[in-house]
Amino acid sequence: MSALAHAQDEPAAATTDDNESVVPEGTEFKLQLHTTINSKSSKPGDRVLTTLLDPVAVEDQDVLPKGLRIDGHVGEVKEAGRRGKGGYLTIVFDTVELPNGEKLAILGSLTEVFSNAGGGTPDVGPEGELKGHGASTKERVALVAVPAAVGAAAGVGPGIALAAGGIAAAYILPRGRQAALEAGSLIGMRLDRDVTVALAATTPKPESQAPPKTPQP
Repeated sequence: MSALAHAQDEPAAATTDDNESVVPEGTEFKLQLHTTINSKSSKPGDRVLTTLLDPVAVEDQDVLPKGLRIDGHVGEVKEAGRRGKGGYLTIVFDTVELPNGEKLAILGSLTEVFSNAGGGTPDVGPEGELKGHGASTKERVALVAVPAAVGAAAGVGPGIALAAGGIAAAYILPRGRQAALEAGSLIGMRLDRDVTVALAATTPKPESQAPPKTPQP
């Protein structure tokens, strides 16, 4: 067998570009939110602006420096409803603006809320959905007590009282809480697919300098 034929039979060696780095799926980012979002007022497609608080490293090398803009948009939204049903919404992170001004497409989702600038801490579900709390324990106790109270007042049996109580509860029990985060909140994001970053793009653009003045005679 010729040397050429032997070379053709061998698998091609994998090539790596030393000028690129891959940030793997599952990497966690800590962000500061600059947009107030609320399941009552936000609409699908509304832009969500954040900045990266801590640098992201790959193999002990910082690939994404802190301070980068990481933006996204509101995905699904459902306003809080009656009977204590909380609202929810999702955030889809879709863009990183690199130091040289290049915008890189990403896919990321919300993982947690470290602190909410508006107070309270909404839940984050397994699919990254931000959820407002439902009725409190005190409100639920009031809901359970309604049928008995209605029945006693009307002098009717427990079955009729239960039905009447359900109607009354719809008016007595407040709406659930909206899913909401104020600008300034600290949140976590998970990268949902690998992202390849050109290392040259992580270097800030050099500031333009004015040409030197010609000395006057």
